[in-house]
Amino acid sequence: MNRLQTSLTSLALAATISGCGSEKAPTTAEDGTPVTMQWEQGQTFYLAASYRRTAVMTDENPVDMQAAFDGTAIPSFGESWTEDVIWTYQVVESDFLPDADDELFRFSATDKGMEPLAVIKASLDTYMNTDEGLLDADPVVYMVFREDRDRMVGLITFVNVDGEREERAYSTSELDRSWSTLSQSMLTKAPTYLAPFSARWGNDTRKLENGAEIESVKVDDSTTDVYYTDEMGGDMVVSRYEVGQPWPSWTTSSNVDVRMLSTTDIDNLRFNPGGINPMPDSDNFDYREALKTSIDIDVALKLDLAALETGELVAEVAQEFKPWAGSWWSLRKGLLIWGYDGRPTFSKEIRADVDPLKKDLDKLSAELRDMDEDDEGREEKREQYSEKQGELVEIIKGFYNGLLEDLDGGKVVIEDGKIIKAAIGEAGEAGAEDGWEYELNKLSPMDKYAVTQYLQGNAYPNPFLISGWEILNSYNPGGESWWGHCNGWAAAAILLHEPREAVTFEAGGVDIEFTTADQKGLMTESHYGVYSQFYGGRYNGEDDDVSDLSPKAFHQIVSFFIDELGVPMVFDTTATEAVWNFPAYGYKMSVKETTDPDAAKLVNVNTASVQTLAALPGIGEVIAERIIEYRYYNGAFQSVEELKTIEGIGDERFESMAGLVTVNAMQRSFDISARVTLTSDGVDETHVDGDEPKNFTDTWGYSLETDADGVVVGGEWKNEKDHPDFAWIPYHNTSRRETGGSENPFLSYGALIDVVGDDIERN
Repeated sequence: MNRLQTSLTSLALAATISGCGSEKAPTTAEDGTPVTMQWEQGQTFYLAASYRRTAVMTDENPVDMQAAFDGTAIPSFGESWTEDVIWTYQVVESDFLPDADDELFRFSATDKGMEPLAVIKASLDTYMNTDEGLLDADPVVYMVFREDRDRMVGLITFVNVDGEREERAYSTSELDRSWSTLSQSMLTKAPTYLAPFSARWGNDTRKLENGAEIESVKVDDSTTDVYYTDEMGGDMVVSRYEVGQPWPSWTTSSNVDVRMLSTTDIDNLRFNPGGINPMPDSDNFDYREALKTSIDIDVALKLDLAALETGELVAEVAQEFKPWAGSWWSLRKGLLIWGYDGRPTFSKEIRADVDPLKKDLDKLSAELRDMDEDDEGREEKREQYSEKQGELVEIIKGFYNGLLEDLDGGKVVIEDGKIIKAAIGEAGEAGAEDGWEYELNKLSPMDKYAVTQYLQGNAYPNPFLISGWEILNSYNPGGESWWGHCNGWAAAAILLHEPREAVTFEAGGVDIEFTTADQKGLMTESHYGVYSQFYGGRYNGEDDDVSDLSPKAFHQIVSFFIDELGVPMVFDTTATEAVWNFPAYGYKMSVKETTDPDAAKLVNVNTASVQTLAALPGIGEVIAERIIEYRYYNGAFQSVEELKTIEGIGDERFESMAGLVTVNAMQRSFDISARVTLTSDGVDETHVDGDEPKNFTDTWGYSLETDADGVVVGGEWKNEKDHPDFAWIPYHNTSRRETGGSENPFLSYGALIDVVGDDIERN
C-alpha cells in the first residue's frame, strides 16, 4: 500500500481531524451547496506539509549514522518523506476591489462587474522550522484569489538562490471555469491545493468543464472530503473541508501531505504556551510588479493548435542549459568510496571486512522487503539484520574514528603529497599494526574530500565518516544491478555546469587535485536529495497504476518546462519497479489529428461563448446569457438535458438544439509520437562532453484529447508499459547538511562549492 492509499484509508476512517486552524465552533453545511471558504484581513493560520523525496535507485532508505552507532537503526523500505515544514499563511488583503490602474484589476473585472479579491501570503517562521536548507531559501509566496469562487488567479514566489532573490509569477486567463490549474496543482513548496469550485458539501459526483471528475463524500454535517485531480501531474488529491475553516483541514496526494495546525499545536512548536505572535516578521515583496511578467498557465498548457498544422512540435532548451553526461555511480561498485579507475585509497584497508557483511545485509534486506509485518520469522530476520549491521558499524567506527585520532595524535601524517601511517611493532607481536601510504591525488573522491576538510580544521563531525556513511547506506555489493546515484547525477547535470578541467584546492598548505571525475562524483552525491517538484508516482508493483504518468500530464509538463520555461527536467524512463532517472532537454513530436468530424461540429455548452450559444437555433443572446450565468454559479452542466432548467428553454427549443450541443469536453483528438532527447549516463567516470552532451532518444506514443480551444482533457498510452513512470524538476540545492534524508550528511553542498568553485553553478 503506497502513501496515498494509506492516507486515504485513514481519511475514510476518521470522522474528525484534531487541530484545525481558527478553532471556530463548527456549524452545519447544507448538502449540495458549493464548498466555500471565507477570509478576513489579518487572519493567520498554519499548515504543516511533508513532501515525498525524490525516488532513488534503490529500494532501501538510508539510516541515521548516530542511530546506527547507538544500535537503534532499523532497515526501512519504500517511499521516503521529509519532516514537517510549518507554513504561516497570512491574509494580507480580503474583500477588496482594485482600481483600474492596479495590476490586480484584470483578475477582478468581469462582464457582470467587479468581483472581490483576496491575497494570502505564505512564509516560514524560523521559530517553528528546522529545515535549514529551506530556511536559507526563505521562500515567500503570494496567492491571489477571486473570492466568488475561492480560485487562485495569481501565484508569485520569491526565493533566495545563491544569495540573490529570484521571483517567479504565474497567472490565469480562464477566470470563469470551475477548475483552476493554479489551485489544483503545486507549482511551489507552499501548499496550494484547493478543490475546484464545483465541490459540494455532502455526497456528490460531477464532471468539470475539462472532463475531470470530482467527488464529494460526506463525513458529518460540517465535514466533507473532496476527491479531485492534480491538473499538472494527473495525481489524485483528497482534501477535507470543515465549515468555518480558512483552508482544507487535511490534504493528501502521492507527493505531499498537508494538515492545518491549531494554536495549541503552534504554541507547542514554539515552546511558548499561552499565546503566539499572529503576524511573524517577514519581508514584503512587490508581487503586483512581478505579476506584470507572469506566465499565463492556461495558455502555456494548451495544445498549440496553430503549430499542429505543420504536423510537428519541436522544442529544446538553450545550449548553456543542456545537462551533461555522467556516470550513475553504481551502488554495487561503490567507486565513490573505493576509488575509480583502479586508484588506491585508504578506505580499501577495510574493504575485505566490509564486503561479506554488506552482502549478508543486502540478502537480509531483500528477504525483509518480501515479508509482511506480521509474517512468521520477520522479527528473527530483523534481529539478524541488526546484529550484522552492528558488526559493520563497529568496523566503520573503529577505522574512521581511529583515523581521525591517529591524525590528531601524529600516528598518521600528511606529507609529500601522501597520507601515511607508519607500521607499529613487528608482525606477529601483540599490538602490532601494519602501515600504509597513499597518494593524495589518487584517493577516492570521498576520501580525498575528507582529507581537505580535515586539513581545513573541519574535524567535527568527523569528515572521514563521509565514506563510512556511504558504506552503511549506499554501498550494496549484493544489491540489484540497477541501484545507483542516477537521481543525484541527473539533478547535478541540470543545476551545475559540467566540470571540464581538474581543479587544485589548497588546504592547510597542501595542494590536492580534484579531477573532473572527482568533481562529478561529489556533485552527484551532494545532489542526491535536492528540492524538486514531483509529478506522477513511482511504480512499485501490480497494486500501483502502471499508466501513471498519464499522457495528459506528460504532454503538459514537457510543453511547460522544456518549451515554455526552457529548463530541463528528469524522467524515470521505464514504468517498472526499477528506477532509471535521465535528464530530458528536448523533444520532437509528430502529430496526426484523428478528430471525428461530427464531434468537432458540436458546441460545448460548458465552454462556449455568448456569441456561439446565441447563434444556436432559437436561443438568442438573452437565453445565451442565462446559460452562461447558470454555469457561472452552478458549475458545468452535467448533461444536455440540464439545459431544460434554463428559463426560456422549453421542449421545442431544446429539441431544436439538442443534436447540436454537448457537455463532453473532448472535441478534438490526436495521435502523437514524442521523441524525447535525454542525456546519457552510459559513460565512464572520466568522460567529458564535446559540443553536445552524449545523449540518446526515447520515443513514446500516445493519443491526446482536447476541447475546441486546445485545452488537454485526456489521452491514452499506445503501450501500457512503454512510457515514463514519473517526472521531476530539480530547482534548488541546500548549502547546508541534510538531516534525516537521502543525502550524505558529511558532504554539504556549500562546503563542496568552496572546493570546486562557485562558478560551477548555473544561473
